[in-house]
Amino acid sequence: MKLNIGCGKKYDPNYCNIDLYEDLVADRLMSAFNLEFDDNTCDEIKAIHVIEHLSFFETIYALSEFFRVLEPNGKLILETPDLEKTCQQYLKANGEQKKEILGWFFGIPHKGLQHKLCFPPFLLIELLENTGFDNIITSSFYNDESIPSVKFKCFKSGNSDVFEVFQVISKLRKELLLSNQIDFADSFLIKEQEDLVTFIASKLLELKKTQKKELIKELFIELLFKWPKIVKTLLKVIENENYIPQAENLKIKEIAELLIEHNIVNILFNSITEGATNPGTQRIVFFSVESFARKLIENLLDSKENQESYLEKLKNLQKTSKDLSNNIFSVALIERKALNLFYLGIKSFHQKNYTHAHNLFLRAIKINRDNYLFFWNLSRTLARLKSYNQSEKVYKKTLRLIKITNVKNKQDLKSQIQDEFNWIKKRKGNKPKFDPIM
Repeated sequence: MKLNIGCGKKYDPNYCNIDLYEDLVADRLMSAFNLEFDDNTCDEIKAIHVIEHLSFFETIYALSEFFRVLEPNGKLILETPDLEKTCQQYLKANGEQKKEILGWFFGIPHKGLQHKLCFPPFLLIELLENTGFDNIITSSFYNDESIPSVKFKCFKSGNSDVFEVFQVISKLRKELLLSNQIDFADSFLIKEQEDLVTFIASKLLELKKTQKKELIKELFIELLFKWPKIVKTLLKVIENENYIPQAENLKIKEIAELLIEHNIVNILFNSITEGATNPGTQRIVFFSVESFARKLIENLLDSKENQESYLEKLKNLQKTSKDLSNNIFSVALIERKALNLFYLGIKSFHQKNYTHAHNLFLRAIKINRDNYLFFWNLSRTLARLKSYNQSEKVYKKTLRLIKITNVKNKQDLKSQIQDEFNWIKKRKGNKPKFDPIM
């Protein structure tokens, strides 16, 4: 069977023609990143001017689906606008020509015809290789609409161990999508999810290469506290593979369900907020919370006798944890949550609601102790509240943090913060404005 993905109105009698929106000539309607075909069932797939209509992560999932349904040694053909040549043409073109070229970049404002991302060849090659494709050949040409295009031909091949791992990863992405764990509208979250999927791939490839069984344990310990829901999905995908015995599969699944039930991710996020708020200590706090999580999971995996006591500890931690609505434990998501509180604090500061701004900045600092702007704005709100002794203490922390922060114009910033600090201590001379600062 051959698939023509994103056929539009161009029917090809030699292929099963597929489109998501255009049903005039399509044989089947379905998404490029959610194909309704079994594994290893197609000998060729072509997707002509399709991926530019997908976002970055949608493209990863589409390539993964192409890999999943292709037979071993199956061929993939992609065509997409040549970003570099299109840019060169645009710079040389007159006004009318530039209008036309903009359409190549952005597509048409009609359902399914907008362009989300034009890929430079090096980036698409990287994604293809990371998905498992090899023997990649590229060629440049002008298509029927005179659009500078680039064609990619590649194959689902390689040695059997590598092939097996990439097939597992493509099936994993499929299951994540079907179980609604993936939201393409949230790029911040899916970036963290994809990092963990990549981590799984690297561990499985290393396992195939070295045959070190302890790598499987390392993999699941990391996943069980960072994203326990993916553990159940991964166990389902590898159930009939030779990665772990069935009994161990069931044990890890049981622990994953317990950690999901007790919301381990939320417990760990709350633990981050409970540490000391000394400036520049975020890595230490994060490391200590991760160490606690790894030790807890190691004990759950290794010890049947003391499992009840560890579960009791989890229950107690869950009772005292505030609901922070997180599914993945990651540095980036923690920093983003802190930034959102910071932006709300800036808004309250502008609205002269200094007490509320003060509380929001404090909450942001409890989540992330490494952002000097959090401390600086907290210092200024305390100055506005005339809590000068408190403001002086926070200014000292701000100066300490700015010394170890890699930031442009550090000396100028340090001088400005120092001037404000000096006024707070003496309250003489020209009073600084103490306005909110981004």
